[in-house]
Amino acid sequence: MFEALGLRSQLEAEDGTVVVPFTNMAFICQINDGGIFSVHGLWRGDLSEPADLAEISNLVQHHNATALMPKVYISANPEGAPQLHTEANTIVMAGMTDDQLSEYLQASLSLSMRVATVLEEALPHLVTWQDELPDVSDQDETEKDA
Repeated sequence: MFEALGLRSQLEAEDGTVVVPFTNMAFICQINDGGIFSVHGLWRGDLSEPADLAEISNLVQHHNATALMPKVYISANPEGAPQLHTEANTIVMAGMTDDQLSEYLQASLSLSMRVATVLEEALPHLVTWQDELPDVSDQDETEKDA
């Protein structure tokens, strides 16, 4: 599905998740044992300054109050620094087609990227990366279509 959409992706063999990197975000996609298809995004913006974090929090609150998806929230990363997340989930029902899953994936990715664009336009100094894709993995694995 990912390859058909022209997305660079990597299947993580240990847990079955698929990582989809973009310049400003990375997405982790999976269907869990309960049949929930989850598209979880991690934005690369630097939220270390309290004033920036306060403004981003206001933008997140506004988004969540006015948009159906994705859910957007801020939580601490493993190092304790604040990080912005997007999340979209749907139940994979019996009879759901690959085309429907693909449409849901496309909607989740594009709406999450729209959130990132709004944040980057509001606070452009938080964009600290170059226009290049981050490495999906340090391993020598080939990209896989999930």
